Amino acid sequence: MRCLLNIVLMCLTAISSALLDNVTTMLLMTPISLQIALALHLNPLALLIPEVLASNVGGIATLIGTPTNILIGSYAGLSFNDFLTHLTPGVLLAQVVLIGYAQVVFRREYRAVSSALSPALAAKLAENARITRPVELRKAAVVFAGMLILFATGERFHLAPAVTALIGSILLLVWIRPDVDAIIRAVDWTTLLFFIGLFVCVGALEEVGLIGRIAVFIGNLVGDRLSLAVVLMVYAAAFLSLVVDNIPFTAAMLPVVGYLTRAIPGAANDVLFYTLSIGAAMGGNGSLIGASANLVTAGIAERAGYPITYRTFMRYGLPSMVLTVTVGLVWLFIRF
Repeated sequence: MRCLLNIVLMCLTAISSALLDNVTTMLLMTPISLQIALALHLNPLALLIPEVLASNVGGIATLIGTPTNILIGSYAGLSFNDFLTHLTPGVLLAQVVLIGYAQVVFRREYRAVSSALSPALAAKLAENARITRPVELRKAAVVFAGMLILFATGERFHLAPAVTALIGSILLLVWIRPDVDAIIRAVDWTTLLFFIGLFVCVGALEEVGLIGRIAVFIGNLVGDRLSLAVVLMVYAAAFLSLVVDNIPFTAAMLPVVGYLTRAIPGAANDVLFYTLSIGAAMGGNGSLIGASANLVTAGIAERAGYPITYRTFMRYGLPSMVLTVTVGLVWLFIRF
């Protein structure tokens, strides 16, 4: 029963990440998991770390699941269904391995769980579980379901994913009429400006020829051996994500992968873009700074009095990264 709790939470997190995105999912799941852990007298890290690992892996399954997939899909023209078709089975395999890994490394914490739930904590959980705005929730659920349908079918109508997102946003603004000023104040403008500047820098590097030289160097290194390019790409992306957040790394690598896709025989099926997706997203599990979802989770946990240090995260995250990236690589060879 105790192990089942973690399995359910990891599966719920992975599915939510595929349908929302991993950062939003962890913003929702982290407070919930903290309360569950405290109610069961369980170390919260035994739930939070497996969840964020599952979030980063689960998000790979769809176009909207991770920021890196959104970047890759926009650059390469890949649709929602492309990611579902080519990556979802591999993600499912990786999740099975990840769940097994979590059960092994956190087995002592799960065995020590208290089955007794204090009345005070039970009352607090019941209070927080109340839905305070059911009408708005139903409206948002209808719009969200419609957006998922459009994401899946938009390719037939030549509807870009960005347009679908805008349609959903406009519908919610008109239908629910939220406090727009409060929403604007809540936007993380610093992060937005960072990414704007990042894309400007990447574009400048591409214009002056530096990225082209890097691409030519890698192209000369792998020659016409697509399998070697896939192996190098997936592990290079994974291990570089240990020291660089996977979002800026992906943005910088997209022109390089685009060049290699055109230059290497047999790469026209976009396998290298899917390789980058797996390497960058799963590689984000290797360190605390590897993915934005990791930092979001650590920030909420620290404010609650349960800090996740860089060393602690890497202790559990790095082995899981190696396992899941290897599973993802095997799937790529099976699929392509």
